[in-house]
Amino acid sequence: MRLSFLTFIVLSACASIVPSTVLRLNGLSPTTADPAGFALDLTLPAGIDVLPDTAQLTFAVARSDTGEAQSGSYSLERKGDVFRIAEDDLPALRALQATARAWKVENDAAASGSIGLTLTPCLIGDGPTPDARVSVGLRLEENGAFLPLVRGGPLSAVASAAEISEMGVCP
Repeated sequence: MRLSFLTFIVLSACASIVPSTVLRLNGLSPTTADPAGFALDLTLPAGIDVLPDTAQLTFAVARSDTGEAQSGSYSLERKGDVFRIAEDDLPALRALQATARAWKVENDAAASGSIGLTLTPCLIGDGPTPDARVSVGLRLEENGAFLPLVRGGPLSAVASAAEISEMGVCP
């Protein structure tokens, strides 16, 4: 099972999402922001973790006037609770950003893009408690502060008890 970070944000209880961070994200251009500065701070409850080498950022761009589309998936490296785009993947992501910028110059109204984050969760021991909570912080700039995106959101908003019990065991 793969969980989408964006789906997590959408499905989390509204009171858990920090509106000021969402507003700031809406003003971020995925075509011009330096991906080396992006980082995700994911605080998971006891009993659940992320399988190694499964966290990825996806970036897609499209043109409605020509039907052209390009996308890529980029590995996220983990250090503690923080996930960052792998150094080796930065050149490819920057190249795709350049394509998106060129398409925007050629026909701004026809160019669109999207960013997503995915990861594969796994269980530790008996897994999380039914009232387990998660928090997510996002850093937009190298050495910038982590902006709280989700504070204490319920795990149950993104995974049912059945889905959690079907998760694999962490190595």
